[in-house]
Amino acid sequence: MLKASRVVKLSVFFIVFNSFVHIQAQTLSEPALFNRCYSQLTGRPVPRNHAVMVQIVAGKVNALSACDSLLEKAALNPSSGLLNSFTDLEANWILNNFYAFHRSWFPSNTVEQIQNYNDETGLGTRDIYDTTEPGLALTRALFMTGAKYSDVVTLPSGVHAVRQDNTFIRQLLSWSVSFPGRSVRGNNINLDRNEFNFRAASGGFNGNSDTTNSLFMILPKIETGELIGIRSTTESAVIPNVNMSPLGDSTPGSSVPGLNFSFDIYKTMGGGVLGTPSYVLLNFGHELGLKMNGQVKVPRRWALTTMETFMCATMPALRESDVKSFLVGNSSAPFRNSTSCLQCHSSLDPMAYTARNIILNSTDFAEISAGSAHLGAKNAFVMSTFRPELPSVTGWPSEPVENFHRQTPSGRLYFRSFSQGELVNKPVDGIAGLGLALSQLDDYYQCAAKRYFEFFTGIKVPLYDRSNPIYAEMNKSLSANSIADRKFIENLAADLRQSQSVKGLIKAIMASDYYKSPTFRLEGGSLGK
Repeated sequence: MLKASRVVKLSVFFIVFNSFVHIQAQTLSEPALFNRCYSQLTGRPVPRNHAVMVQIVAGKVNALSACDSLLEKAALNPSSGLLNSFTDLEANWILNNFYAFHRSWFPSNTVEQIQNYNDETGLGTRDIYDTTEPGLALTRALFMTGAKYSDVVTLPSGVHAVRQDNTFIRQLLSWSVSFPGRSVRGNNINLDRNEFNFRAASGGFNGNSDTTNSLFMILPKIETGELIGIRSTTESAVIPNVNMSPLGDSTPGSSVPGLNFSFDIYKTMGGGVLGTPSYVLLNFGHELGLKMNGQVKVPRRWALTTMETFMCATMPALRESDVKSFLVGNSSAPFRNSTSCLQCHSSLDPMAYTARNIILNSTDFAEISAGSAHLGAKNAFVMSTFRPELPSVTGWPSEPVENFHRQTPSGRLYFRSFSQGELVNKPVDGIAGLGLALSQLDDYYQCAAKRYFEFFTGIKVPLYDRSNPIYAEMNKSLSANSIADRKFIENLAADLRQSQSVKGLIKAIMASDYYKSPTFRLEGGSLGK
């Protein structure tokens, strides 16, 4: 009897012990939690004998507090835009790690991805425009003291990367120049001047040379090296004219009505990153010199990138019942004759109308004589605009509209919200109005929450309109984890919309039960805390 009692007691002990071990296995130890956040925030493993880790192991410092403090290291000074301590390696690692992550949000990041780009016609583009500016805008919103997430699509100016060359690498490669394209063109002192050619007020397209019909300007260069800060763009460069061939002579005040020939190449169209020259050049989707006509020729690729990147929208973002009124049946544009096509175009085209005044062109070319003082003069792609001198056409025309590119750039935000399932149907004025409208939608914040949550946990959370009947069967098969994940994203997003703090969102993820679990999952436990 005594033996049996001992067996029972031992069995109970092992059950309790195993349960304890199982519970303990659901949560990372303090050192493991810090190791996780350190590697994800910096992109590097925790160094041996790291001072903070030593304190955590000794039980003197809480791991989550240490993770929060580590994130704070990368704060940017609101006055200078620089890291508060850009000699701190960890601060640099964190800033550049998230800069790389934010760049991954966008389908295009290099000048070679600009439509029709080649070095012959746009050699200097990489030297005056930072094609990583969209990623910089997101990084600024995270680390700039006082910045808001809505700034990404509402600021009236662009952002500028403050960079610092690695002295060792510069010496190793024997670089004495600092123009950004040096990795392509080498240690070229002529190109380092960043000189650009423009046509003089007299003379046509032919016979343009450095001795007869050319003007030359030194334009500001973007910086080279590792990112150490982000500030608002203060650069200004008003160029005298642009090369508009084959549209017409590019002499100031010439044969292209309404075109701004002379303009500041750094001026944006508003709407935060949406209206910056770099974002437009990368995503416009049309070749140089093409005027928008309101039908086939509109910058819908720019609209698509905006919807997919900032709203996590999956096309089509409309139901068939939402687009039937736009069906024409005999339009010269095939997409106006099919509801399946309209489910995408009805969102993208009216949004693209806000960018109707934009036209891509370039600085001019010059035949440079050997031995000329202007040897190395470059040319670049630039974003020019037409003056909105005419009233906007009513509605969404199914045929090309005369002088569409010279009209007031009114547009419409039209799509099904995945957060509420409601039809968003909102008129907007220009790119600035579009950016403001996006910043007022739950989808904008849920998309951000989804991206950061996946970065830290690896968990992909599908964002779709659950009220759409086509997803009825899928909704029934959702697991408890899937439902909890979506709810957690919604809660994160609601807090982000109210606080506008991306840093706060990240801290909330690191403090969650998801993040404390070795597998980012808790079996039988509550998720989303």
